[in-house]
Amino acid sequence: MEEFFSSFISENFIPHGHCYLWQPGLVWLHVLSDCIIAFSYYSIPLTLIYFVRKRQDIPFKNIFFLFGAFIISCGTTHVMEVVTLWHPYYWLAGAMKAVTALISFYTALLLIPLIPQALALPSPAQLEAANKALQTEIAERKLIEAELRQYKEGLEELVEQRTKELATVNQHLQQEIVQRQHSQEQMAELLKEVETTNRELNDFAYIVSHDLKAPLRGIGLLAEWLLTDYADKFDDDGKGLVNRLMSRVKKLQNLIDSILEYSRIGRFQGEKIEVDLNNVVNDVIELLKYNENIEIEVANNLPIVYCEKTKISQVFQNLLSNAIKFLDKPQGKITVACSELDDFWQFSISDNGPGIEEQHFTRIFQIFQKLSNTDDTESTGIGLSIVKKIVEIYGGETWVESEVGQGSTFYFKIKKELPSQSSVTQLLNLGLA
Repeated sequence: MEEFFSSFISENFIPHGHCYLWQPGLVWLHVLSDCIIAFSYYSIPLTLIYFVRKRQDIPFKNIFFLFGAFIISCGTTHVMEVVTLWHPYYWLAGAMKAVTALISFYTALLLIPLIPQALALPSPAQLEAANKALQTEIAERKLIEAELRQYKEGLEELVEQRTKELATVNQHLQQEIVQRQHSQEQMAELLKEVETTNRELNDFAYIVSHDLKAPLRGIGLLAEWLLTDYADKFDDDGKGLVNRLMSRVKKLQNLIDSILEYSRIGRFQGEKIEVDLNNVVNDVIELLKYNENIEIEVANNLPIVYCEKTKISQVFQNLLSNAIKFLDKPQGKITVACSELDDFWQFSISDNGPGIEEQHFTRIFQIFQKLSNTDDTESTGIGLSIVKKIVEIYGGETWVESEVGQGSTFYFKIKKELPSQSSVTQLLNLGLA
């Protein structure tokens, strides 16, 4: 084996310079020419590497690297031409030529099946046409969005106008008891108008939801097809970007559903019954998904309240799921408790999570406000707004007490017995929902 490798640098042959009779002009002509050629060959792969690194979206990256290897090996053969002028390492020079031959032959074979794919790539003219079509579609979408904004502003103005009319009617009813019959007729007409407006608002919300969800579903399907049909064309970064796109689509769909749910609260009244909150909380806990290191405890017996079971379940589900989501301790603890006040039942959901800074106590109950910046597709920033709105429907209020690093306690209270609403209050609720 040692003799085999030593033969590569054997000097038993005559140096190539003897063929040129060691004429300085001829020798240096070949030396300079081969050096310049080798330098040029070596610089080309550097340019190719720079180009591929700058254009991460370039297809057929492997062929560029093969071109680089082929060019470098060609340059090396010229370097060997210079070496063999003085040192007869012809076996080493021949081996370099053999390596060059193998690389060039493999590159040529690999290049043949890539030709149809390269020809299938869109031309600059096709890309420009697609870009123009996309710009036209964007302009049309902007026009539609402007029209929707105008329609929304008109509806808001109409609702505000109806609200003022309802307030006027309510004032006249209080001042003119003797004209009850006449006032009730006016109120019935106004109620019909408000119900019509609410139906229009509801129809508008669902139409907008459908028009927004349709392209989102299309984007999601296209992303799935890309990931399935062109998986071998994407690198890890490309697959990650497509997965992020699908995640953002799912997040937008959840956001649209949450907005619809938020808009329905107060406008659709369900049946109020006596609800045992012990059963409600146990059902909610069974439905929630959480790790084994999290303990949820109901500290005391919960009361029976008169309310809509679905809405009160939403309150506990949103508060408990929020507590579970942000627990960051090795052993998480969540406690549900209740205390009795004069006219209210006061509930609390405590956790030993990261806590909340005092400056955010009010902000977190506002719609679309959330403290985390994660890409969680389930988080929409509406959950606590829904809790606040439902509790206020039952004449209560919500608030939070927290210490950073020690945990948070969310409180809400509802009246023990909801007063029977007069027809005037029902009308105002419909108008202001």
